[in-house]
Amino acid sequence: MTRGEWITVVQRMDMNWPHAKIPEASIAKWFDDLHRLPGEQVLVAVEASYRDGSAFPPNGAQILAKIAALDRHDPDHGRAWELVNKALWAHAPYDWTAFYAQLAEESPATAEAARRYGFESQSGYLKSEEGTVRAQFREIYKAVCDERRRDDAYAGLPSAGLRGLDSGPRKLAAGAMLKKLESR
Repeated sequence: MTRGEWITVVQRMDMNWPHAKIPEASIAKWFDDLHRLPGEQVLVAVEASYRDGSAFPPNGAQILAKIAALDRHDPDHGRAWELVNKALWAHAPYDWTAFYAQLAEESPATAEAARRYGFESQSGYLKSEEGTVRAQFREIYKAVCDERRRDDAYAGLPSAGLRGLDSGPRKLAAGAMLKKLESR
């Protein structure tokens, strides 16, 4: 995003929230947080926050989170469960590669939760067990979505020796996000 695009974003925040004067130091910090992103996406995230009914302009972290949420769009648990069942009917129990590929195409979060759940070993569950399987899958799915939100929020931060930032999916998401940003 260029400085000119950032000025347009700040002007939009002033129009949307005329009661909230944003300090110059905050404007500079938020630009530093967001300058690697496309200006159009930053502007859309600000507008989405406004339309969500936010009482105050979003800060840099909130804009990053809104962009990630709009870009990622993980389905709710009910829809994720529908996707799993659709893929199970289409591919289980013989073609687990196709099962996971179908899920990954429709929802990477659903595919990761299904992988963690291990549907290969659970595909023969009885109809009477569906409530239990669904509840177990829901908890795993919620954890996956929470991790994805956290990974997006912390992407690009140096680990600074903090173990929670040093490895795991966040590190992979950070690398993928930075590559995505650098390719623009």
